[in-house]
Amino acid sequence: MPARTGPDLGWVAAALLWAPSAGLLLASGRGGFPLWPGPVAVMCSLLGTVILTTRRSRAAREERLAALAAWRAVAGELVLDEPEPPADADAADVMDRVRQLASRAGAARAQAARQALAQAVVLEALPIPVLSTDARGVVLWANRSAAEHFRDRGAGPVGRRIDELFTSSVVLALHAKAVAGQAGAEEVRVPSARGVRVLEVGASPTGPAPSPGVVLSIRDVTDLSVAVQLRTDFVANASHELRTPLASIRGAIETLEGGAWEDPAMRERLARMIATNVVRLEELVRDLLDLSRLESQEGPAEVKPVRASEVASEVKAELADQAGHRRVAIRVDLDPGLESMRTDRRLVSVIIRNLVENAVKFAFEGTEVRLEGRVVANPGGRAGARFRVVDRGIGIPIEHQQRIFERFFQVGSARHGSPAMRGTGLGLAIVRHAVRTLGGTVGVESVWQQGTTMTVDLPACVEAEA
Repeated sequence: MPARTGPDLGWVAAALLWAPSAGLLLASGRGGFPLWPGPVAVMCSLLGTVILTTRRSRAAREERLAALAAWRAVAGELVLDEPEPPADADAADVMDRVRQLASRAGAARAQAARQALAQAVVLEALPIPVLSTDARGVVLWANRSAAEHFRDRGAGPVGRRIDELFTSSVVLALHAKAVAGQAGAEEVRVPSARGVRVLEVGASPTGPAPSPGVVLSIRDVTDLSVAVQLRTDFVANASHELRTPLASIRGAIETLEGGAWEDPAMRERLARMIATNVVRLEELVRDLLDLSRLESQEGPAEVKPVRASEVASEVKAELADQAGHRRVAIRVDLDPGLESMRTDRRLVSVIIRNLVENAVKFAFEGTEVRLEGRVVANPGGRAGARFRVVDRGIGIPIEHQQRIFERFFQVGSARHGSPAMRGTGLGLAIVRHAVRTLGGTVGVESVWQQGTTMTVDLPACVEAEA
């Protein structure tokens, strides 16, 4: 049976009291009974009804107020913008709403706990360091990457101030701005065991200003920064290298148009200048395309059977005119075992052509350039190949030998020679990329004014003889 409210119980009590009082009032005037007991009984009944009804109403009102207080507490905890129960809702209805809100609160807590766990797992697994600090700069939490990042600073980062972990004023200023509610990110250069590193540090407030805390993230962008700088330098150098021969060609044409065409000697000289610079443009475009293909890493090396003698013969024929002009002989000395190579023919051709071409350009006139190829035994697996290109020429100063594989790097005017000899500055960069693609290594040995030996080792590329 449903519980009755205060007013309902009051009317029941009034009925129970009024029934005998009414009977007594009717009997007062009959049978000789005096009249005064009847009115007195009625007045007593009315007084009892009022007292009982008042008490019941007060109890019901207190129950409803308590239920409303419970409803407001639960709604406030859930931060819900819901209207309060209507004024005519009794305590039972309000408590039903409270139970519904409490159920929603439990579900919301469970969902928040799951989200917090998921966020903690994600942050812990991030490959970049992430730290959380309070407004004073004390680290409250750090993921595994952050602990590894600050490993060389002694104890872990948790519990320490950021001015102990960062010496850069830029990072400290970022944190101060984040505490004030302003997110930001800056690149800073910091020394490390691997040299100077470029770090992108981000700072975000964890709440409205003034922020109760800050989240710091650290990303190592050294490689990206170097790549951007290399690209910038590459564009600048390529533009310069293209502009030089184009300017020479344009100057020669303008001179011919200005009347030099009538002078046979001048006409022949300008024609040779144009031809030389056209060849230089062709070489530059070829090298740029080779370098672009190698650096784009369009795919792995295409391994097929390769006969080293065929590659050497093609390179020798291609450079015959250039070598004949400088009276430089190209001699090839290859092991028979290199006839059964399995590697990328195009890349091997690029490597040998660039090394031999460089040697022909910078060898002394009347000397010899040797292309040697040997099988390098590997007791643990397939044999490798070693190619050496030896010239007797002006050589490379020892202070420049570590930079010759950089793009567009060339060693002084003596190394450049005449315009016909001048290289593009890309040949050895192309060799380095091609050798790396094949999993090999390239090295240089050179003595100034005596000659240079370039050595390339290609591992596991020679098939065993049947």
